[in-house]
Amino acid sequence: MQIHKTLFAIMAMLVSSHAAALNPEGFEVENTGHLVELCSVSADDPLYNAAMGFCMGYMDAAMDYHQALTAGDKYQPIACPNMEVTRKQLATVLLDWSKANAAYLGNETPVHGVMRAAAAKWPCPAK
Repeated sequence: MQIHKTLFAIMAMLVSSHAAALNPEGFEVENTGHLVELCSVSADDPLYNAAMGFCMGYMDAAMDYHQALTAGDKYQPIACPNMEVTRKQLATVLLDWSKANAAYLGNETPVHGVMRAAAAKWPCPAK
């Protein structure tokens, strides 16, 4: 009986910690790993819509920021895709990139991770 109580307590802690991490009122995206977690939430998760809304909003902001910085002559583009990139495509690129680049997930801001992923997928020609 004690084993069942212990297992139940462990399961409750795991479920509550997952729910706290994905609480839409408290989404905290302090590093690239947090953003990857939100962007990879399963469609059957009750917070899927909120997580995807946050993820897609972040992708929009990252793309807008890059476009604004590189609109003039002062800054060179970080990524150079040969087509218009959607936020869904950028999120997929981030998730794919994250699998091979775990070293960056916990210690860089999310926008750095997004830009690293984009630059790896769509490198700019050397000048």
